[in-house]
Amino acid sequence: MKLRKILLTVLLSLLTFILAVPCFADRGVTKDTIKIGIINQKTGPASALGLPHSYGTIDYFEYVNEQGGIHGRKIVVIFEDDQFEAPKSVALFNKLIHRDEVLTITNCGGTNQTIANMENIKKYKTPNIPNTTAREFWEPYNPYLYSMGCSYEGQYQCMVDYIFNDLKAEKPRIGVVYAKKEYGKIGLEATRERAKAYGVDLISELVLPTGAVDASSQILTLQQNNVDYVLTCDIMPPIVTFLKTAEKYNYNPKAVFGFNWAADPSIVAACGDAARNFIGANYVGSWTDNAPGINLMRELAKKYNRDLKLTSLYLNGAGAGMIFVEAFKRAGKNLNPDTLKEAFETLRNFGTGGVFPPVTYTSTSHAPPEMVKLFKADVPNKTLVPITDWRKPREMKK
Repeated sequence: MKLRKILLTVLLSLLTFILAVPCFADRGVTKDTIKIGIINQKTGPASALGLPHSYGTIDYFEYVNEQGGIHGRKIVVIFEDDQFEAPKSVALFNKLIHRDEVLTITNCGGTNQTIANMENIKKYKTPNIPNTTAREFWEPYNPYLYSMGCSYEGQYQCMVDYIFNDLKAEKPRIGVVYAKKEYGKIGLEATRERAKAYGVDLISELVLPTGAVDASSQILTLQQNNVDYVLTCDIMPPIVTFLKTAEKYNYNPKAVFGFNWAADPSIVAACGDAARNFIGANYVGSWTDNAPGINLMRELAKKYNRDLKLTSLYLNGAGAGMIFVEAFKRAGKNLNPDTLKEAFETLRNFGTGGVFPPVTYTSTSHAPPEMVKLFKADVPNKTLVPITDWRKPREMKK
């Protein structure tokens, strides 16, 4: 009797251990389907960002399904709404893995949400392309995060390079308007260091709250300090406020720069002539580019009746979808989290038809290409047009 109890205890312990170990071998993959999850914002204050990004991925997957799928399998998408809240993203991640048994989760919803799911991503081996460019996603190396998009530091370095090398500015008076958020602080510091490398100090460093509905004090300070180049480190709504307020006070700097979260054609539509000197840096191509990947996504947006206000985010999501599809193909018929990871790491200068710059991942680095294009406002056509090709920050002498 005693021996039976001991054996029963050992068996129960062994069963508990087995059930606790994640099973990856055939998760989310059948002979006919590949089941994947997307976590992003469908509702709430950030839905204007989450929806177009997710639609880009979903529409490209649907296009691939219509072409016959991948090795005879169709992609099935489960799209969950985290409302831009990290705890909800974590709960949805667990739901997608344990209840829906998806192969992977292509995106977790944002910087904070991805960071909150870091351990989950590693534990369940879910290759993921974050929709933000935080450096901690690739430094140190994370085996299941594949970053796509020039870092905030790289974007601001390219802006300063453009002022000195393309515009040939001599002793430019540079000011920064930034949000007291992580991306704003990173942009400020990167601009300050890059300007100093060229031998100039920043003239003004001014905070513009993300919820600002007026920028009068910032504009008046910049005018008084004769700032002729302004680098903004904030998302689109406050930059729209900034540009409109500048027009109100007849403040006409030679250029106002913005990073990827403000570099969308909709900023020109919203500001009109007030955006005439706006230059944006972005790691996705322009909606008006005559490039095969972008031409395709314009066709798909029309086909699937997408009412897009932020086309750059739609392209961002589409580019992520293209990379995933290529990795699915390279993983072959024996598709699972391990073969998918290995497939990602075979990409070398992989092209997305102009949506992203060429992509390379290896078994030791999943860093993004540190490349952007710069775009200038085309007011009559209410869009942004490229004024450079893909470029990296210049090497600076130490």
